[in-house]
Amino acid sequence: MDKITEGEKANKLAMAISTEVSKGWRVESQSQVQAVLVKGKNINHTLQIFLSVITVGFWLLVYVPTFIVNRRQTKIVRVDDFGNTLFE
Repeated sequence: MDKITEGEKANKLAMAISTEVSKGWRVESQSQVQAVLVKGKNINHTLQIFLSVITVGFWLLVYVPTFIVNRRQTKIVRVDDFGNTLFE
């Protein structure tokens, strides 16, 4: 198997990033050799706990599903010397 050029690696990385962005991921950082993709949002836990206390726990019915659905996920995408796209 032959190694690919840096330009080909950059093109494969760009295509992989484009595919993941179309699936709802967003680019947090990117270099020539890898990209860090994230999905989800940060939740203000202090506010959520405060609202749960004020509403005597009823806000937990909103907070728990929101926490599960919007939890932050991170994925690292890179292309090796042989053109394989790797996800970590």
